[in-house]
Amino acid sequence: MTDSPSSETGPDSGSTATRASPRGEARRKRQLEVAREHFLEHGFAATSINEIARQAGGSLATLYRNFGNKDGLFLAVMQQEAQTVWSVMDHEANEARSVEEALEDFGMAMLALALAPELIRLFRGLAFESGRNPELGKLFLDNGPKLTRQRLAGYLSRQVAQGHLPSTGLGQEPLAAANLLTGMLLNPLHVDALLGCPPDTASSEQLRPHVRRCVRVFIAGFGA
Repeated sequence: MTDSPSSETGPDSGSTATRASPRGEARRKRQLEVAREHFLEHGFAATSINEIARQAGGSLATLYRNFGNKDGLFLAVMQQEAQTVWSVMDHEANEARSVEEALEDFGMAMLALALAPELIRLFRGLAFESGRNPELGKLFLDNGPKLTRQRLAGYLSRQVAQGHLPSTGLGQEPLAAANLLTGMLLNPLHVDALLGCPPDTASSEQLRPHVRRCVRVFIAGFGA
């Protein structure tokens, strides 16, 4: 039995956890792990916050205190997923690799996440649920795809400032540049996967030629 949206709001809805101890932080991490499994396996609507609390251990009140409600828990999971993609860029930037290499590894990480069967199922469920609850769609976009594009725009802007990318053309519109690159990377692979026709690849590495072409075309036309 699933919980209705109204039953997902606890007494401390919207509050955030006070991370006072390693034990409390470990409990919060476990709650996120279990929530991720449930959201990706069952979708948002069919996920029960009560079942998450039961499997993660601890009380339902603790889960409410950490995340506020079901939407807050979903938001935290989406932010974590976005960080999974972005951690590749952070690492590559720290290693001082070229822009082309950093963007290629970013593209590989993004496609690995976006084309994962469990995330495809989540996308399908969210597309349906968002028709009845637009705020849910906005929550996902703001803390997943949009967050990733905004951080990519920040990275591109820094590369322009450092002279690694042209300051003309897309160099004046970093967010438009980020939207363009992510669109190139995802299409047509993501739409195909959503409609039940995922890429016919034995491993994610077989996507690298597509990613490499997208990045090279993107960089070549960046200053135009």
